[in-house]
Amino acid sequence: MAERDVLIVDDDARAGDLLCQIFGAAGYPCRLVGDGGEALEVFKVWRPPLVVTDVLHPGITGIELLRQVRAVDGDVAVIVQTGAASVKTAIASLKLGAHAFLLKPINIDELLIATERALERRQLLIERRERQRAHGQRQEAPREVLIVAHNRQIRELLRQIFLSAGYTCLLASDGDKGLEVFRKARPPLIVTELNMPAPLMVTERNIPVTCGGEKITGAGIGLLRLVRQEDPDAAVLVLGGKMDLKIHAACLKLGAYAHLWKPVLMEELLIAAERAIERRQLLIERRQREEGA
Repeated sequence: MAERDVLIVDDDARAGDLLCQIFGAAGYPCRLVGDGGEALEVFKVWRPPLVVTDVLHPGITGIELLRQVRAVDGDVAVIVQTGAASVKTAIASLKLGAHAFLLKPINIDELLIATERALERRQLLIERRERQRAHGQRQEAPREVLIVAHNRQIRELLRQIFLSAGYTCLLASDGDKGLEVFRKARPPLIVTELNMPAPLMVTERNIPVTCGGEKITGAGIGLLRLVRQEDPDAAVLVLGGKMDLKIHAACLKLGAYAHLWKPVLMEELLIAAERAIERRQLLIERRQREEGA
């Protein structure tokens, strides 16, 4: 098994071939299978670190394939894709351990970022487990979140959601205040709306992001950029905005863990928050190991 092997499961030959071309161009060896049952047998023998599966195909479904490959190998990274949006299926996939749930037509930037992060998470979790076996140590990630939203009702709703999950909450009503609170408290997680009235500080230092030939800017983008510049370990979730794949890709390229379109479901938000904080903590632990080596 190579660390960049990808098993693609899609009964649409054209879609599968396109995925193979995308992964091949990015340096990922891949194998295409059109049947879920056959894919499971291939996986048991080949054991690739990443599986990219459609939801619906002959044999077992993509969700059942996800369940079974993770039963065989709990470290495997899985990305689920579908042409028909289903919130129920998306949440079920994430709860079963899928790294991401992507909608077709696939955005190449989003797919490759998700792939990189899925394999990164897999490797970081393996490293943590090996260190725990050797040293019996594990650092608990702090559960503190900065919520940046212009609308008071949205801020309060988000606060209640995170409080119910055991988070300590900090609040800010715009990008300026959010940046000020961030600099003072350095919370591990920031949840910000994409569209807010443009604050002076963030706007003045905000350089448009060029994505797909289009310049993208805004208070949420500006806050994301500044937070990640000042603290590369900060985990950021961006909420809202129109359903524009260019904006979506821009958020991910700037380092957001996820960009979630509204209306955001509580389960989806909390799973993304948990994964974002986990990634931050795993990266900090890796750096500490490397500095102490």
